[in-house]
Amino acid sequence: MATSNEKPLLAPYTLQPLVSDVLLVSEESDAKVEITCVEAWHSSLYLGTSTGEVLHYFQDPTSSTPSYMFASRQVVHPSRPHPIARILLLPTVSQALVLSHNSIAVFSLPEFSPVRLGRIREVNSMSLDLDKVPRDSDDEVLVTVFTKKLIRIIRVKEKDLRLVKDIDYPSALVGIQRSSIALVANESTYDLIDLNSIQKIPLFSVCNNPAASTKLLPHVASVTKEEFFVTSGSAPDEPAVGLVVNLDGDVSRGTIAWTGYPSVIAVEYPYCAAIIGNELQLHSLETQQLLQTIPFESPINLSTVSSPYSMPYPLLAEKFTLVPLLGDTDENRQEEERKIASRFATVSSSLFVYSNELGVQCLIPTPALLQLDSLLEDRKIDEILDSIEKEQEPSERAFYEVTYIRQKLSLHYFDEGNYVDAEHYWNESGFDPRIVIYLFNKVDVKGVPWLYAGVKEALHTPEGEMPLEALMVVKHYLAGWLEKKGFQSVMDATDVFHSVEVAYLRVLLNTPMTTKEEIYSFTDSSVDDHSFPESIKLLEDHQKYFALSRLYQSRKLVAEVCETWRKIISGEWEDSEFTDGEHKMAEYLLRCKNEKIVWEYGLWLMRRNAELGLLVFIDERRRAKIDAMKLKDEIRKIGGEAWRMYLEDVVFRQQHVEFANELVLLYTSDVIEVVESNEEARQEIIQSYEEYRALVPPKAAYTLFLEGKMTESANQEAVVMRLKFLNVLQSDVDYDVQEVLRRIKPHEDFLVTEMVILYGKLSLHHSALHILCHLLADYDTAFAYCLYGGHVIHASGSAIGEQSEASTYQQTELFKLLLVEFLKLRSTEDRIKCTKRLLEGWGNMLDLQFVLQTIPDSWSVELISSFLISSVRELLKTRKESLLMRGLSREENFRVSGELMDRIDEEGPVIERRM
Repeated sequence: MATSNEKPLLAPYTLQPLVSDVLLVSEESDAKVEITCVEAWHSSLYLGTSTGEVLHYFQDPTSSTPSYMFASRQVVHPSRPHPIARILLLPTVSQALVLSHNSIAVFSLPEFSPVRLGRIREVNSMSLDLDKVPRDSDDEVLVTVFTKKLIRIIRVKEKDLRLVKDIDYPSALVGIQRSSIALVANESTYDLIDLNSIQKIPLFSVCNNPAASTKLLPHVASVTKEEFFVTSGSAPDEPAVGLVVNLDGDVSRGTIAWTGYPSVIAVEYPYCAAIIGNELQLHSLETQQLLQTIPFESPINLSTVSSPYSMPYPLLAEKFTLVPLLGDTDENRQEEERKIASRFATVSSSLFVYSNELGVQCLIPTPALLQLDSLLEDRKIDEILDSIEKEQEPSERAFYEVTYIRQKLSLHYFDEGNYVDAEHYWNESGFDPRIVIYLFNKVDVKGVPWLYAGVKEALHTPEGEMPLEALMVVKHYLAGWLEKKGFQSVMDATDVFHSVEVAYLRVLLNTPMTTKEEIYSFTDSSVDDHSFPESIKLLEDHQKYFALSRLYQSRKLVAEVCETWRKIISGEWEDSEFTDGEHKMAEYLLRCKNEKIVWEYGLWLMRRNAELGLLVFIDERRRAKIDAMKLKDEIRKIGGEAWRMYLEDVVFRQQHVEFANELVLLYTSDVIEVVESNEEARQEIIQSYEEYRALVPPKAAYTLFLEGKMTESANQEAVVMRLKFLNVLQSDVDYDVQEVLRRIKPHEDFLVTEMVILYGKLSLHHSALHILCHLLADYDTAFAYCLYGGHVIHASGSAIGEQSEASTYQQTELFKLLLVEFLKLRSTEDRIKCTKRLLEGWGNMLDLQFVLQTIPDSWSVELISSFLISSVRELLKTRKESLLMRGLSREENFRVSGELMDRIDEEGPVIERRM
């Protein structure tokens, strides 16, 4: 048995015995017999011998190891036992061509009995068009035959052998054809011949030493669709070379060097096999390196067969089998995966070596996956990448092999800390993301991911904390997987995305560089039902409560959103990302249709923030239906600011004046409480009166003065409350004025303006004007009081109803009272200014005689000259108007009388008769 003497990595090939004891000697003859050629088709093996026989072996289907049984022996030339040079199988037409002693005989398949279709003579070699593989439906096959004088194209049918074309090319020894191009060699040179146009491209000599005494046999083989392989040397024992030429006749690859001229060559891409002496040498056609040498004890031969031999490769199946990442008891699936792996884990080869001592053996290629695995163990990454890039075989097996090695590459890069390249190959290899998740957190792996056993061997979970760079890469990788949600091509989609979502959120929360927008993007997306509970737990554990509320919002879980916000607002949970929480709660409840939730959290909010809580129930944007009576009862229970604001809304905005008395009494109690309990507020009120009285007229009304001072006040809330109270007191609503007056009477020194309004409501105008003029010195309000019949109109806010001016009579009476009060002012300057302002502004409402009787005699006429002039003018105007009206009336009487007399004249007298 031959052994390999050089194995830098994994040897490209191993020898697999097929037939050890070949029946070379028949019972009829004792002569020494040699195996001269080998051909195979599916389960049949055909051996040509030196005695002109074809031995047929059939593969034993019952054997677990490669084993062939002898089936038949056929003599090609019964009378002339010449060696068999070549067997060419044509199964689509059920024929076999056998070349022996420069003659082709035809035999039938599969029984291999002679067919009398004639012979083709003077033949040195024959070839099929390698670009036109015969199909089962073909009823003919074209064979190119290389003879001593011609190249002949022969059409072979099941019962017919016919010449198609002859091409002049003498002494052709060997040839091989692809489409219309044939590489042909005679004793001295190689040529490329176009069989259609009959054009020739000369190449180079078989022997580069014309003086050599020994002729070298030319060797040709096909490399790819556009490349051929040839040999050249100087002598059998001298160095020789193998050359690859393209269809243009140019050398297209590097040269393969041998120590001697090969006796036989064969190509099975990407390898070239050659027999040098008793050695089989295998070179790479890509790198031209010698990869393997297999020595034999005796001469051997080498052949390429039509139908590659296939056999299982247990080691490949072992690595190729999908196994569970974690423990799994699904024995049925495990057995199924072993069967699938075994189906893929087969290797094929068309290279056969044979000799009498060796028998027939197949050169079984080492699977590419195992070779790449070996390179990976030796960390020869560049060679692996080159091999993957050059991989062009479109088979399903090749796809899985590349997938396998890419997955192992990703783990190699991960172990080396090259996380970017690791991610690249996670994506390229279609890695189950759960395996990546397993590397940094096994808990998040859901379901049972399956992976190649060979890949699982390379899986190492890192110790300690994951580096930040690794987390960033894993975050990016998982984010890419989230974009695949909904893809039908994802296997175990439920468990996969369950794992991905939980793991992605965990990475987000554990990565310092994660932005809140990234977390919100996740929580706002459609998180699966399976990962939803764990996402809640993770967000709670990392105190990302606002993000948790957004997760609830994505599911429209309104109650959970409100409860989360309640805990944050109340301080039970802390989250700085949740700002302006009470306002957010109010706006959210306005959009909520669930009445139960609105009542529960709206009232809770009202207890914290009366204004926003009330907004939830009274804003016109609300979507929930609210029972008004229930709302009133609930807010009454809460009381305080909420109840006050509710009453303000129903009274001022909704114009439900029936609540006005309750609101006024509430305000009364609030203002009295401030006056009684807040010394600072009391002093501030007294000070405001003093400052106001000190102002020189003309000056703004006291209420406007109070508003202007509000920003400087240390008790702004008290000032706002009082202004509201003033506003509602003077409004045109029905409330118990006497009760309010009774309550504030004890505090009249502080609530001066309030007393004015109440006196006005009770028509106690003398008292009201007395306060305005003498206690407050608010002359502007006094004028307004007279104009509007006892109403003070300067307080801010929206009073109920529109205030209109009083009747002229009422105004006259009030201005009379005001004149009297002005004349009682202590300050002479104020007395004169206010009186002049009254007389000049509204003196036309006053009787001249009343004014003259009221004005002190000590006053000069000059002080009231303007009033007197306007009064006299008014009197003159009135007298003229009176005379004019009498004149007009007299003229009208004359006109009507004249018209009456004219009518009587026209009608004539009327005589009335007695009845």
